[in-house]
Amino acid sequence: MLLVILFPYLILLAIVCIFTGFLMENVFSNNGFLVIAALLVIYFAALICSVSVFTKSLATKRCACEVLRLNMVIKLVHIPAYVIIFILGFAFMLTIFTFAISIVLWILDVMTIILSGLIGLSGVIRSYREEKISKKSAIIHGILQFVFCLDVISAIIVYRRTKAGIK
Repeated sequence: MLLVILFPYLILLAIVCIFTGFLMENVFSNNGFLVIAALLVIYFAALICSVSVFTKSLATKRCACEVLRLNMVIKLVHIPAYVIIFILGFAFMLTIFTFAISIVLWILDVMTIILSGLIGLSGVIRSYREEKISKKSAIIHGILQFVFCLDVISAIIVYRRTKAGIK
């Protein structure tokens, strides 16, 4: 789970690595592709964690509130990183020379939301199976787990409803 939580912050660390000389020279030998390769390796490790939580949550009788609480905490912890990445992405769009960096940041954000969205989706499905939310609510919140900004609101709402038993 730690990789899922830290992945957006590792994106920021990669940006710092690329734009500062010391880390780039000493760790990555001035090769930006090594930074991206390291991020991809970490992403796939985090994806394995997310998929394992997803399958374990659906296969076992793990309480929906536990999974939804974990999802809510992950999404709330990601907010500062998303804000900084959004600001940097917007700043990189101002010149034609750094426009591609904005696209890469957007792709990395999508990859990150998949990580937390899988955990949220497993919590929503588990909560529906426990009959704590309705089918309509499960479908809506399942989709919202993969939509920027609305995923955090949905995570809080579905956690509170599940905890209180409100359909």
